[in-house]
Amino acid sequence: MIKFFRRAASTLLVLTLTLSPTLNVLASETNKANGEKTNINFEKGSLEQLLDTTIPARSSESTFKELIYTYEQDGTAYKVYDQASIDLSSSHSFIYKINADNAEILVREEIVNVEGNVVTTEIIENGQTTTDVLRLGQETISDLEPVREITGNISTYGTWDGFPVSDDYEYWMSFKHSYSITGTTVAAVSVTINAIVKVALNISPVAKITVTAISSLVSYIVNKNVKRTYVEENVSFRWTKIPNVSLQQKAVERTIRTFYLDSNYATVIDTVTTYAYSEHYED
Repeated sequence: MIKFFRRAASTLLVLTLTLSPTLNVLASETNKANGEKTNINFEKGSLEQLLDTTIPARSSESTFKELIYTYEQDGTAYKVYDQASIDLSSSHSFIYKINADNAEILVREEIVNVEGNVVTTEIIENGQTTTDVLRLGQETISDLEPVREITGNISTYGTWDGFPVSDDYEYWMSFKHSYSITGTTVAAVSVTINAIVKVALNISPVAKITVTAISSLVSYIVNKNVKRTYVEENVSFRWTKIPNVSLQQKAVERTIRTFYLDSNYATVIDTVTTYAYSEHYED
């Protein structure tokens, strides 16, 4: 019996060593079949320029930025003509297949529009138009706010309507969301991700929202042709420290969003942090 198990183990080891190169090749082919984009080359503009809303358009009459780039996918060459509004609230993309004669054949259009917390994506392909409506998660926190007592020294870092504000962020809640990424172009994905990371959870009225860089996140989603991302949000607030008042006010909201590839929230793509400032807040 012992000899049998030894012989079986040896046979299994030989099979594993023999099949390993084959399995690696199959895994490589599977990755290619997933539609990963390669050899991306920007002929006009760049992702960084598109995401930088502080850069004015070349003409005072222009309201959008343009990108032109090529890439290969599943052995086919494509060329994209992208247009996106300066504030990244809308985009219109044209995707052309490049044939053997270098002729450009239109194969797909992508139109993205953001209104409030709703992202609408239209795809025109093979004579058919499909529409995807993405409603961004915005939970309402309970009206029963916890009582915050003033303890220790009062911070002077920032004020809310003239009152002092704590310089520490207090963790509040965590949320999980799943978002479909219907668009595939740089402009379409940029508009969608920009809308996701600028959702303010529960601070009103909001005067200003700032976001850390999203270029690597957009680039990964575009290059890997990611169709759905899973997001975990960790929300914290900086509260007022108004003397002799039990109910304090939210002055600054910080939301740390971690984007994942899988529903198990195991494979991280990137992390983006958003800061939302109340209109009553001043540095």
